[in-house]
Amino acid sequence: MLVSSFVTSSSAAGFTGDCSDIAVRNFKGVLFIDKTLMKNEASDPSTPAGYVAESMKYIKSNGLNAIRVPYYWEAYVFNPTAFLNEIVLIAKTAQQHGICVIFSNFHYYTSSYWHLKPNHLGFPSFVVKDFPKKDDYKLTAGPFWEKFLSNSIWINGKNVWTVQFEFIAKVVNKVKGYNSVAGFEILNEPHLFAKSQYDKLGNYHTFMAKKIRAITDKKIFFARETAWGFVRDPTMEHKIVPDGVSKLVYSPQLYAIPYSGSVGMKQINNFKSWSQNWGTEVLVSEWAADTSSEALAFLKAFKANGFGWTETSWQRSGGGGLGTVLFQSSTVPRTEALKILVSAMQTVY
Repeated sequence: MLVSSFVTSSSAAGFTGDCSDIAVRNFKGVLFIDKTLMKNEASDPSTPAGYVAESMKYIKSNGLNAIRVPYYWEAYVFNPTAFLNEIVLIAKTAQQHGICVIFSNFHYYTSSYWHLKPNHLGFPSFVVKDFPKKDDYKLTAGPFWEKFLSNSIWINGKNVWTVQFEFIAKVVNKVKGYNSVAGFEILNEPHLFAKSQYDKLGNYHTFMAKKIRAITDKKIFFARETAWGFVRDPTMEHKIVPDGVSKLVYSPQLYAIPYSGSVGMKQINNFKSWSQNWGTEVLVSEWAADTSSEALAFLKAFKANGFGWTETSWQRSGGGGLGTVLFQSSTVPRTEALKILVSAMQTVY
């Protein structure tokens, strides 16, 4: 299976081959929202018929060549067959249009089990049921994450990391044969509640990366931590890097605009320095621009530093989450956010 004409810019000749062999700096993409992969255990709305095919064609026609696809463990628990069929549909359809895919294991505020607001999603009830709901998210989720990052939750005689990998392996094994699949992200936004957990997150990333590497040679993406109740410590970022695994991609998020001298540019410089020290590539996995000047600042910084990127989000309005609405329909004019993005791409690349 070959990816057809993988386009890196509006004027460049296309690549062919396996997306996992293409440098991440060439990825210009979107966070691709698919509702079938975002169900909770009680079920949420499904992806409309034809959405994937319509989207892939439209993504490609707008000069984009990559998608980062969030998927949730709860959605698999709700309907394993529908979940895995949708994963395959995305990989197959992306391949038909020359689009590279990163499948990203997501959680959004850990789990729907606690019925906290907004609509949290991710870990299934059998993983979090021993951690009762308390007055707020930090009090509820904090004890869970300490046990999770310590790998001290047991489920039917197996530790939680092993059980989670068994789920991730189902995704990897289902689509690793598609050349459109660039790789797999271990876990979006792992939550930390204390500085002592940086080492534990590194242990978790290493465990998962080695397990994934044992079943595929695709790229392995690892996300930056989200700090709760303490200030994120950039001097400890090196602790989260998977140890002893090849073809790694650091996938931080950046919502601070990287104007010269700004906090956003400081983040960009950190990402560049760290990745050089670690020997990893960089995909800025989430960012969003409300204006043309913001989009130009982001894309110029990404290009100058050799970063790939996926903007948030390819979803219809009302889809929730951070970012802008890049898609309504291929039969109506581009959304304002997509106009801004396409114009910035034409200027920068």
